[in-house]
Amino acid sequence: MYFKHLNKFIFNFPVNKSTSRLICKYSTVHCEILANKVVIAEKEFEKDHMTNVTPKILSYIGKNLHLQKTNPLNHLRKRIVEVMGNPLFSVYDQLLPVVNLNQNFDSLLVPKNHVSRQKSDNYYINQNYLLRAHTTAHQTELIQMGLDNFLVVGDVFRRDSIDSSHYPVFHQVDAVRLCSKHDV
Repeated sequence: MYFKHLNKFIFNFPVNKSTSRLICKYSTVHCEILANKVVIAEKEFEKDHMTNVTPKILSYIGKNLHLQKTNPLNHLRKRIVEVMGNPLFSVYDQLLPVVNLNQNFDSLLVPKNHVSRQKSDNYYINQNYLLRAHTTAHQTELIQMGLDNFLVVGDVFRRDSIDSSHYPVFHQVDAVRLCSKHDV
């Protein structure tokens, strides 16, 4: 079943035992884990040996705490926009956190054998896609689109052990302002 516009969190364990279907939903972002695929925001990804994303982690997609009026993250976002802002300044704060390996690692020159690529450190949807480990994953694409002055705000996902300073989902802000030698 597809629950498109519910405004509260739904978390069901096997709805249908024959399909091993798990549904995760918050806000209007639909996520579910089926026997052979993961569905996030109506996009289907085939599961494989790298798939390690869980229903609990998927339930955080679309929560957008940084956009909630009374949340401290929203106040921080607004303050950064005030400091960085001008008519040509862009804010990207609702980008889907699903990125490919090129976006998360290769375009940022992370070596193929680097420890940060390990399955134990990331939430992989499959061998080609994962939940972003940092908002920097979107920078190359935005710069290639011709943007030179922007902010990327969003949730990031890392397989950290939970303690007083670590949680598997947290927030990150990247501010980018490109300039020429003449501008400096």
